[in-house]
Parts: sequence; structure tokens; C-alpha cells
Amino acid sequence: MIENGAGLSRIERISAEHLGELLVHAYSSPVMPELMSSLPVLAVDGTVMRRQAESPVQGRAHLKTGSLNGVRSIAGYVLDQQGRRWVVVFMANHEMAGATRPAQDALLDWVYQRP
Repeated sequence: MIENGAGLSRIERISAEHLGELLVHAYSSPVMPELMSSLPVLAVDGTVMRRQAESPVQGRAHLKTGSLNGVRSIAGYVLDQQGRRWVVVFMANHEMAGATRPAQDALLDWVYQRP
């Protein structure tokens, strides 16, 4: 269910799996360059400017964050140390969702370091 397209609604519904599938399909679409350029770059700009500035994944991820009371999410693309691009989706819907940032950052580091 999509109410306004920005995700700033409690009516909107998408699973992490479906968001991941959407990102995979979007990457192979003709509008992929516009999508990628619209996503903030980790530790460089936008809502992820102040995240993981000292991490090797800095500058290697295009991500969108999301937050409402009791909800935290991050999704987008990570370029790993071997030059492969991965889709990542992390969603938490719980009263303690605000405490998930270290887990989100750990996910990005793990994807970057995949063998």
C-alpha cells in the first residue's frame, strides 16, 4: 500500500523482501542512473552524511534512511571491496527501533567485507 510515495505514513506497507526486489529491478531499469544519483552517499551527503565516516564502506553506498516513532530503516546499494554491488534493506518496527543504528552500520560493514 502506498499513500504518498515518500514513505512518511503509517498507512504505507512494504516488506523488506519486496523492497529488496524493487531495488534489484530498479537497478536494471533505464532510470537507474537517476535513482542512484538521488540516493545519498554514505558519509558524504544527505541523511547518511554523518554515518560511518571512518569505515571502509564510506563513499561506497547509496542509501535512503527512514524513521517514524518506533520505526527505523535503511535501504539501497552497497559496493563491496571486490567491486560487486549489493542491495541492502534493514527495517525495524518496534518501540526500541531507534536503538538499531549500530546494527544497521554493522550490516553495511558486513556487506562491504563479504569474501
